[in-house]
Amino acid sequence: MKAFIFIIGLLKNLAHPIGFVGLAISLVIPALIWFVGRPSGGHKEIIRQLDLSIPLPLFLAQLLAAVILFAFLNKDFREWFKGILPAKSFCIITAVFAVAVAIFAGTQIEARHRVQSDESVFMSVAQNMYYNHESGTCNQGIFDNGNLKCVSTSNSFKTKGLAFLYYLGMHFFGTDLHWIFNAELLMLPLAFLLMFLAIVAWTRQPLLAFLAALLMALQPTVLFQFRAMSVEPLYIFLSALSLFIFKWAYDRNTVYHWVLLALCLAFFAQTRQETIFCIFAFIIFALPKVLDKKDYKAPAFFATFSLFSVPALLTISYYQGFGFQGGEFDAHWHFWEDLAKNWTEMTKPLKENGELENPFLTYFNYLFAIGAVYLVFRAIYDATKGSKFYLWTLVFLVLYHVQTYMILENVSGDFTIQINQRYSLVMLPSMAFIGALPIAHAIEYFAGSFDYKNRTKLAFTGMLITALAFSAWTAHYKDDFNKNIMYNRNHLTIEEYEILSWLKEQPKAERMFIYGRPWHFVGYGISSIHYDRARQMSDSDLLNYIDKYNGEVYYIRGLDCWDSHTYHKKAVEHRIPTTCDVFEREMDLVGVKNILITNNYWVQIAKFNGRKTYNPSKIIVVNDPAEQTQDSTGASAEAASIKLHFDLNESSDASKAWSYTATLNGKIAGSGAYAQGPYDISVAASDLQQGYNQFRVIVMDTVKHVKLADVSKYYFNAEGGTMALPQSMLAENRQDWGSLHWGKSIENHVMTLNGEHFTNGFSTHAASETSFNIEGKFRAFRTSFGLDDESLCSEGVSIEILGDGNVLAQSPVFQSGTVLSLSANTEGVQKLTLKTKPKGSIDCSHVDFVNPVLIP
Repeated sequence: MKAFIFIIGLLKNLAHPIGFVGLAISLVIPALIWFVGRPSGGHKEIIRQLDLSIPLPLFLAQLLAAVILFAFLNKDFREWFKGILPAKSFCIITAVFAVAVAIFAGTQIEARHRVQSDESVFMSVAQNMYYNHESGTCNQGIFDNGNLKCVSTSNSFKTKGLAFLYYLGMHFFGTDLHWIFNAELLMLPLAFLLMFLAIVAWTRQPLLAFLAALLMALQPTVLFQFRAMSVEPLYIFLSALSLFIFKWAYDRNTVYHWVLLALCLAFFAQTRQETIFCIFAFIIFALPKVLDKKDYKAPAFFATFSLFSVPALLTISYYQGFGFQGGEFDAHWHFWEDLAKNWTEMTKPLKENGELENPFLTYFNYLFAIGAVYLVFRAIYDATKGSKFYLWTLVFLVLYHVQTYMILENVSGDFTIQINQRYSLVMLPSMAFIGALPIAHAIEYFAGSFDYKNRTKLAFTGMLITALAFSAWTAHYKDDFNKNIMYNRNHLTIEEYEILSWLKEQPKAERMFIYGRPWHFVGYGISSIHYDRARQMSDSDLLNYIDKYNGEVYYIRGLDCWDSHTYHKKAVEHRIPTTCDVFEREMDLVGVKNILITNNYWVQIAKFNGRKTYNPSKIIVVNDPAEQTQDSTGASAEAASIKLHFDLNESSDASKAWSYTATLNGKIAGSGAYAQGPYDISVAASDLQQGYNQFRVIVMDTVKHVKLADVSKYYFNAEGGTMALPQSMLAENRQDWGSLHWGKSIENHVMTLNGEHFTNGFSTHAASETSFNIEGKFRAFRTSFGLDDESLCSEGVSIEILGDGNVLAQSPVFQSGTVLSLSANTEGVQKLTLKTKPKGSIDCSHVDFVNPVLIP
């Protein structure tokens, strides 16, 4: 009853004209946005347009209002700040550790993106804000004479706060956004100090504040993210700033202070869509103060917050019901399942070599668990004694982390997906505070027990020893930070890193890229369009771009062009290999760089020369080699021979610069200028080798020195009883992964070596030994071999041919894209063994033995 009377009393203080107006504004704005944007409303386009046009002017007005208010309150702030500032020793040690942590991060962790597409979206939106004053993602854009023409724009499901900060910085540091990594690093010590000050202001416990801020900053996932430019570090910074200003407003309790807090909270809401849910904790705890009398505090606070939250509300409204990740899990109804998995991921033991399995320190999670139990019992105990500080702290944290539920529920927040591990930054500051609570109180308790008169000095010493121990524990994982263990399997971030590394090697020039995710490059200020758009353009438009950029137009075959094995099975990514394959058939491309990323795919960079003026499928058609025993008149041929027939079908002007070369087992059998028509090349049977013979025809562009076609056909010569190695002779097989496949690759695909398909032979996985009983019946063995194209990340493999345990022949170490052959004298050999030896890791060492033959 008392609580009900108290609430009624507060609401009565809102019952005045200005109060009604302020409340109406604060409720009407989100209600109107929801009503217009509701799925059944039919007015989604209005929300879309507002989401593109409203944020930037509103952000600028918000910034101006905050600067003016703070200037007005500057003297008051200095007086209040002096009152909450702890002893100088705490301030100094906090500043020292904040700088030390930042130096560690800056020197041990490479500055690079961790979540490629998300972080590039913020950059692309910033470019669009800067050039076009629009807050949509510039998906495809052309930079020209100080302007950006966005040829494709979309609304971003990301909130716009981080992009706005980029926009501000671009006026001072330039439009090449590489400077954002240094800005992020600078935010780390500032967030450390702000968290310390916020906790000090509320608790008056500097020891607790220092340990909580330090524990948060020492977590690997925090350090990694502060060397990238995800939005989560900005979240940590703004959450600490909001708590700090909240205490100032709570203490001073004037309309100006509450309006300043509303401006801060509204910008805090621009970090993630879900952040809006944690704002209610601030509002609920502010009510007793802003409604303590009939004045302007409450209406001004509510109306200001509602008005300047419009950008976030528009984003939420436009993407109502939006779910991310998907794949193995839908985005909803897996909260408890994800929570359990996330705890497992955050407490995984080390790898066998001592490396971190994930960028989390196990002790931190158990400290949090202990601290949570301590906080609950302390809250209950103190409440029975008349002190409710820890009870209200617990209530605030529970309300604050409604947003955690929303994050884990709405984005399939499973930390087994590496890019999702950044969501932990939303929880880590609170976890650090809770984990530090029993440690700080234990230090103070024992310091008082040993020497009550000098308890402050003893507690400070204990705090310092504890801080050094925690810091040393993080620092001793230095090698893990150097190796970039966080997202080191995130293919897109590696892809971008390698492309940018290649760019650094090139002379400075204006360039344009044709790429599957063009906004990645637009974010860095580089013109970029999608494959599909380039295909839709006319020949003259494509040539105009080539002229405009002086030939510096490049096609990039990236992750999207490869198969489904290149991405996490739980991710929502979609591959577009068909688009890329069609593009490559239609366009004139000259390869300039191939970069092996990992797990089945390369980044391939090619210079773009416009659309092909010929039909690639017509360049050459090659028949299977056939025996020729009669000439064209029907008379007996002089000697048995093998005929290779092929047709050159292209007649365009481009073909005038082409040539063809035909070879038999690597020796030239015919060559000449390319000319449309049928061709026959005959080879005497006596020139054939026993077993498989390779007829190969290559068509080259002699001007551009580019291979246009490369076709191989095989003819089996069974002279003297030569036979293909039969599966029936297989005696035994041992291999380190998978099982032997006959006539197929180790993953049961067509055996493919350097793009060429084979049907004869078998596949195994290094390290392996495969033995055959040949019973001394054959004098020679020959086989070709290589690493199958289905898995391209092997460090390399070598081959040995053994006869009855003795090495008969061996190859050098070879890698993907290589086809080699070996022959061995097998006279008298009973057991023939083919041995594969990995150079390093066995990963991806899928070895194909193709066209193996036994010669009697």
